[in-house]
Amino acid sequence: MLQKYPGLILVLAVIAGLVGGAVSNRFLHGFTFLTQQTPQQGEILRTQRVEIIDQEGKRRAWFGLSPQGNTGIGLYDQEGHVRAALSVTPDRVTGLMFTDQEGTRRGGFIVSPDGEPAVELYDKDKKCRIRLTATTDGEPQLWFYDRDENPRLSAGLSPEGNVTLGLAARDRNATISLNIRANGNPSLDLTDQWDNGKTGGLLVSAF
Repeated sequence: MLQKYPGLILVLAVIAGLVGGAVSNRFLHGFTFLTQQTPQQGEILRTQRVEIIDQEGKRRAWFGLSPQGNTGIGLYDQEGHVRAALSVTPDRVTGLMFTDQEGTRRGGFIVSPDGEPAVELYDKDKKCRIRLTATTDGEPQLWFYDRDENPRLSAGLSPEGNVTLGLAARDRNATISLNIRANGNPSLDLTDQWDNGKTGGLLVSAF
């Protein structure tokens, strides 16, 4: 019947197109994936320090610049003791430190300005007792210290493949060094000091 009225068909088609467009716009308005939007630059907050507190107002974390000039992040427990801290010092030392329940430093991972990494373990008096490091020339070393932080026992592997185990007295006036060279030759060296602390030299060499 509508074939007799081609003009009416044209009008209905236009109306249907307008209605369909309006309906589609209404129902698809919230779907942002249909169009690609240009990301907007966020606002920049400039400050020296930000602190995070819990519901009781206790400090639980901070991020920013310390009074000593260190840039870092600190995490605190419920009692207000710092338990972990990541920092970069003004002289470019990067460190990650861990503490006990009293806030005493007990362990850390440090990278020196020249790129030498080290793991350190401390006693309750904050004295370093164990240090594991890799020197800049690629030599792994393990050190054990007494309560006064004097090195007493060490082990190392040189880039050439020489293995060394060393023992030292507290004042380092006597040392024992067990070595296995890269070619497989072992040696045992005992040294002492005299004449106002001058190194006396090799006393015994075995094997």
